[in-house]
Amino acid sequence: MQKMKGLLISMLLVAGILGGCNETPAENKGSTTEGASTTAGKVDTTEWPRTFKDALGKEIVIEKQPENIASLWYFYPEILIALGEPPAASTEKEYLSSLTYLKGKLDSADELGEKLSPNIEKILSIEPDIILATENHEKMYDSLGKIAPVITLKSKDIYDDWQYGLRTVAEIIGKEDEAEKVIDKMMKEITTGREALKSIEGESVALILSWDGKTFNVLGEGNPVYILAFDKEKGLGLTPDHIFKGTTNKFTTFEGISTVEADHIFLIGDITKKEKLMNDLKQSNVWNNLNAVKKRNVHLMDVSAITGGPLAIEYALQNITSALRKL
Repeated sequence: MQKMKGLLISMLLVAGILGGCNETPAENKGSTTEGASTTAGKVDTTEWPRTFKDALGKEIVIEKQPENIASLWYFYPEILIALGEPPAASTEKEYLSSLTYLKGKLDSADELGEKLSPNIEKILSIEPDIILATENHEKMYDSLGKIAPVITLKSKDIYDDWQYGLRTVAEIIGKEDEAEKVIDKMMKEITTGREALKSIEGESVALILSWDGKTFNVLGEGNPVYILAFDKEKGLGLTPDHIFKGTTNKFTTFEGISTVEADHIFLIGDITKKEKLMNDLKQSNVWNNLNAVKKRNVHLMDVSAITGGPLAIEYALQNITSALRKL
């Protein structure tokens, strides 16, 4: 459980701490709002072999369409599975396999260990065609490069924009058409959801993350599920709680949650799966005095909603629209 918490905290740090830097995204990043197609344009996709310029500025020659792929960071398996090409091996397999939309999808993949220190011998044993890495593996680049071509992408770029991540990985493995199908389908579903939820227009929503029932974090602008919920073009166009601005809104004491005024709360995290923590929460006067609680508008989602990839976005979309449509 600590591994799961640590991995997801690292996701939030990517969104919160780095989000304040206002970096310029990778070239030709491009997001689609209503299903129109754009291209990342970092690779010659005419035929194999093709050359890809990665985040380290290295031009990687990919001799043939990759079939045996080693994934060294948490978001790659989700993207690869969305493209119909599960990895041959992945770091953090045990944790990833617990996510709602990845259960049973990584059974045939080998475990490569911790994401920051993947098992080199295990990677060597699967004889990968390519290795998908991030800037966090730069010190291992020489060792990894002796096994197979290493392609490095920036973790913030992938986490910030699920469409960019999907398209970029698709170009690397020759699945561009599949990526556009996934994006078109998702954007149509988001548009449909946005129209359906106009019935609660003006009612405010807060997305709250908690692991232990004591510390709470109202998810902010740097989180992908926030964009899904509140962006008026790329998301559902819901109304966020006006009290909370910026990327991170963490309460150091439980009483801080009393400032949440939202009409609806989506409670996310380990707390939703722990009966004792949920019972303790329901006994709290602070919790019971919240506007959303009084209105019986508290909805639960597990941590699968906040990994930032296409399957996480789909999972969160289905949960949010299903909960709010019932009102």
